Amino acid sequence: MHIEHQKKKPIIHLSAWVASNAVISGEVIVEEEVYISYGAVIIAEGAPIHIKKGTIVMENVVLKSSGGKTISSPLLIEEHTLIGPYAYLIGCTIEKKCFLAAGAKVYNRAYIGEQSIIEINGVVHIDTNLKAKTRVPIHHIAFGDPAKIYPPDDTRKIAKEIESLNFLDTLFQVKDKSKDLKYIAALEQYRYMLFNHKSDDIIKNFSSNSTDKL
Repeated sequence: MHIEHQKKKPIIHLSAWVASNAVISGEVIVEEEVYISYGAVIIAEGAPIHIKKGTIVMENVVLKSSGGKTISSPLLIEEHTLIGPYAYLIGCTIEKKCFLAAGAKVYNRAYIGEQSIIEINGVVHIDTNLKAKTRVPIHHIAFGDPAKIYPPDDTRKIAKEIESLNFLDTLFQVKDKSKDLKYIAALEQYRYMLFNHKSDDIIKNFSSNSTDKL
């Protein structure tokens, strides 16, 4: 299914293959020889998504960008990258020839250097910078710039890193409020962005409007 969101339509190269039940919404560019498998959901919300040549997006992957009144986090996936089943990526940059295994998660403004590997259920948190050829092992979590990588049982250090992220301040710019008020303000901003989908239109008889110059 192809959807026009905020008057912006997907652009899909003629040589790409997109499964019949994949969803692609908004300002999304899909370059040549990209493979998008069944159940994938690709939603550009206020910022663009660009999937470059030869990338493989496996079953039930979720790819999102985000943008609203105060934030803008585009999603860029460079050439010849593999995104494994059930992976979740939002507002990040994935460089060339990366391998993201099943269940990998990469969050806003994270940067994944060329030829990096994120193993099964590995997590790269917001504003994290992985240098080229970095490996995030199974279930491990990466934080920071430069990245520090923690095993899942190192709960004390992980909790400290998460606290230092100031998640609501970073993503929703809701400073100078109590914790409860920050949550409410963030929720209102997110609702505002999501409700833009009320005017979405399904593109019937979709055909690629891409060019060979993509």
